[in-house]
Amino acid sequence: MSKLYEAVWPSLSHIYKKPRNFTDDCDDDRISEGRVPIVHCPTICVSLFEQPNIAGVRIKGYIRGCMSDVLISGFNQTIVTWYRWMHRDSCRPYRKKELFKLGGESTDDSTIDVCTCYADHCNGNSSTSPFRLSIVSFMILTSWLLLLS
Repeated sequence: MSKLYEAVWPSLSHIYKKPRNFTDDCDDDRISEGRVPIVHCPTICVSLFEQPNIAGVRIKGYIRGCMSDVLISGFNQTIVTWYRWMHRDSCRPYRKKELFKLGGESTDDSTIDVCTCYADHCNGNSSTSPFRLSIVSFMILTSWLLLLS
């Protein structure tokens, strides 16, 4: 989770499971393994992004992890099923009070962007892209065929 969440953790600890660490490195498109821990997800990977307005300033907040390891009460299963999280990669905004199953007067109608994905390192960690792998594989195969000729 971004450091933004660490500053207000006592207020969030009943919603989110405690992350492995709080770091602003979560917002990098390509996260290096040494800076942010990598875990195997038994379900799917999720990336959450929000920009709360604090004193008129938009602060970026990122959360990355396994779907099963982010929320204490889990995500709203109606939303997970309706938007087919378990069947395809997707990114879209959701109302937090519905997605997190929040009730009471302290909730608002703010949104959070959620991306779901399946491949290794798909939620932002540095990895070799499938396109790059295809090019490397093609070059190796071509070289191997030329050597056989």
